[in-house]
Amino acid sequence: MLNILLSTYNGEKYIEHQLDSIHNQTYSDYHIYIRDDGSNDNTLSIIKNYIEKNDLYDKTTLFAENNVGFSNSFGKLLLASQEGDYWAFCDQDDYWYPDKLNNAVKWFEENENNAGIPLMYYGRVGISDSNLKNIKKCSFEVFEYNYYNSFTSNIFFGFSMVINRGLYDRLVKTNFNRIKYHDWFAAMIVTAFGDYHISSEIEALHRTHDNNTSPNVLLDKISDGKKLIKGKNFYSDNAGEFYRLFKDDLNDDQLEWCKRFINPGKDLKTQIKKAFYLHRYNPSILVGSIQRMLMLIGRI
Repeated sequence: MLNILLSTYNGEKYIEHQLDSIHNQTYSDYHIYIRDDGSNDNTLSIIKNYIEKNDLYDKTTLFAENNVGFSNSFGKLLLASQEGDYWAFCDQDDYWYPDKLNNAVKWFEENENNAGIPLMYYGRVGISDSNLKNIKKCSFEVFEYNYYNSFTSNIFFGFSMVINRGLYDRLVKTNFNRIKYHDWFAAMIVTAFGDYHISSEIEALHRTHDNNTSPNVLLDKISDGKKLIKGKNFYSDNAGEFYRLFKDDLNDDQLEWCKRFINPGKDLKTQIKKAFYLHRYNPSILVGSIQRMLMLIGRI
């Protein structure tokens, strides 16, 4: 059984298109857990009508609850879906190709020798316009991603992740109030303890539109920068929660690396070590350079 976890918030414009892409999957052994995070538009009624129209009552569990935010909403979905073999995160305005889930399950069946080892299948993402046209491959996926740079970057879109029981069991323990993104934290876990696979072909589309392109994304980046300057450090938050959960499971080198990000600015020697790390921190050279400067002044 594969559980699809879909969090919605004011997604009336595209939610039915995404539900269509799920309903049209060639893999059918799934259950959809949908949590509406306090929408004040027609999202909830569209979902209810879709379930009724397609007779999906047996395949769908719907929660209509108060707004708790993006990451916490997925945390609640994880807690609600404890029975199963695989879990796929899903966003309200993106699109899955029909073979996405089937390809993921096939890969797990061929590579999962021990269900206790965290594994993640990632369908390569295409970036499209609001009409799912003008598709371009996402460039982040060619970045050499590992445990060490997972503390400063995430190359994975959550909506194209499928995870196994080994990763689920670790991720579900997370205090989602302490981290910024559930998918980023999942990436940290899998690079520390398991493995991931990225498909060779595009299997999902990220729809760019008024709510997820500039100037909103730019404003979000500026907001993150202001929080860093004021001392609100989500890199430190991630590292602190990771240490709390996994300090007894990390090897000495992993543990030392994690500690470097928990309390930035406390030790000049550590700041210099981080800033002059020989490998890349981020797919974006510009962002990576800014991160190194922030490390030198003790903000990361």
